[in-house]
Amino acid sequence: MKIKKNSQHTIEIESVTAKGFGIGHVNDFAIFVDGGLPGDKLLIHVVKVKTRYGYGKILNILTPSPSRIKSPCPVSNHCGGCQWQHCDYQAQLGFKKQIVTDALQRIGGIENPPVNDVIGMENPSRYRNKAVFPVVPSDNKDGFAIGMYAPRSHRIIEVEDCGIQHEAHVRVLQTVKEHMRRHKISAYDEITHKGLMRHITIRTSLATKEIMVVLTINGKNIPAEGELNENLTTIGVTTAIISRHESKGNAVLGDSFRVLFGKGFIREHLGTEGKAFTRSEARKRRPDSFRPERWGFGGRAPIQIKYQLSAPSFFQVNPLQAAVLYDVALSQAQLNCTQTVIDAHVGVGGVALYAAKHVKHVIGVDIVPEAIEDAKKNAALNGIENAEFIVGAAEDVIPKLLSGEMQSQVVFLDPPRKGCEPALLDALITAKIERIVYISCDPATLARDIKRLVGGGYNLAAVQPVDMFPMTGKVETSVNLIYNATSTALAAYPSQL
Repeated sequence: MKIKKNSQHTIEIESVTAKGFGIGHVNDFAIFVDGGLPGDKLLIHVVKVKTRYGYGKILNILTPSPSRIKSPCPVSNHCGGCQWQHCDYQAQLGFKKQIVTDALQRIGGIENPPVNDVIGMENPSRYRNKAVFPVVPSDNKDGFAIGMYAPRSHRIIEVEDCGIQHEAHVRVLQTVKEHMRRHKISAYDEITHKGLMRHITIRTSLATKEIMVVLTINGKNIPAEGELNENLTTIGVTTAIISRHESKGNAVLGDSFRVLFGKGFIREHLGTEGKAFTRSEARKRRPDSFRPERWGFGGRAPIQIKYQLSAPSFFQVNPLQAAVLYDVALSQAQLNCTQTVIDAHVGVGGVALYAAKHVKHVIGVDIVPEAIEDAKKNAALNGIENAEFIVGAAEDVIPKLLSGEMQSQVVFLDPPRKGCEPALLDALITAKIERIVYISCDPATLARDIKRLVGGGYNLAAVQPVDMFPMTGKVETSVNLIYNATSTALAAYPSQL
């Protein structure tokens, strides 16, 4: 029977995707169902049909999955920010491990990939230190709507609160909304290219409690800026910035920035400086994954690193789990004081600043000039003198470095979602870099790149997923690749992060 659009079917969900779809089959035809969980038996309506698969929406839950719970979020059925508010958290961790495993097998061609259990959070709520709220015209009484995009659309779901955002973001959002109402500030219209307010970006430091607000506008100024500054300061905002964005397109930030008040940046800390912790304390820090033999720091917490974050700089949105991720990456890298290390996508300092405390020399590369400037400031902030930073695309800069006299024993890769450029991977293969630690936010592009590296002589020693994004299908993964490792060497690594 051919599956047709607008038809209805009973389906059992077998697995999930990184985008939060449940996958089931009708007569061997795969259907992706928004909100479906493994174990669900559903009555669905088919909304789209492709040649080899289709999409469906739930009409009725006939038998709920054992993982299904009542969502605490009133708009989770419509908002595109989360996919799994209705899913038990421990089940989410299991699903994410399977997503990584499936990608490595299906795309990477790796049989029985050594994927460890996902490192989860003790409290998987209020974890995001950054929020981006689009502002669009609306027929409501305000004339504008602010919130989150509905899945795969430009339709805004208005939100008053968000369970994965820091509490401070809610206060800031309400304050900016009220200012827009009071002064009749219009929302930017992408079609007519008129209207002022485009995006509201809020970033909060867990360590210092500093709050940065960036208002992206289609113009130079906001009405009553002095009043807005006073109101934002009253609720704890430490710096506010105007990002001027008068060109067409839906980029979140413009090309220029003007500080309304404050220093124009905030600071975040990762790690706990010089503080030893007991086994029981370590269990509290990483309750879902604690195994003492995994952690390569001799029972001590990693050195604390301070980061200065400007408006355009990339930084992990979950600082608690970012510290765990960097712990994992350093443990995999097996660093020592004789090594030269490259961080190919260094951002504002990332894992490079962690590594600098353990190696002879660190070179960080990033294509964003503002990020490199922040990385230099962050190195100085932490008293790090053995690190240098280069502006440029990793696939252009690093092959030139490796073709010269510079020798690197370890390379960290932490690319954007699209993964690494082939030229960069081929340069690492040609240089026979001893060890590559690949940090990825996308299992599919990670698997694709690992296939290329394995084909070039690398062995996949260990795969450690870390849950940076609870309530979503996204997962961060740190992978340990060793060049030309013998079977004897590999035998020492199965339990290693």
